[in-house]
Amino acid sequence: MRVFLAFLLGIVVAVGGAYLRDSAYAPPAKPYVNWDVVSEAATSAIDTARAHFDRLTKPQP
Repeated sequence: MRVFLAFLLGIVVAVGGAYLRDSAYAPPAKPYVNWDVVSEAATSAIDTARAHFDRLTKPQP
């Protein structure tokens, strides 16, 4: 029963997060309705995180 509730909660969080993201941005922003838009957003977030990590771990002269 817990697994089923966790599965439903995961679905609600995913759909709710996409809805909040889509409603928070101006209309010209692309909504999360296809995987290409989600992939672009995820790639951008990963690249930003890598750049920050590299900047933090780079030895200072």
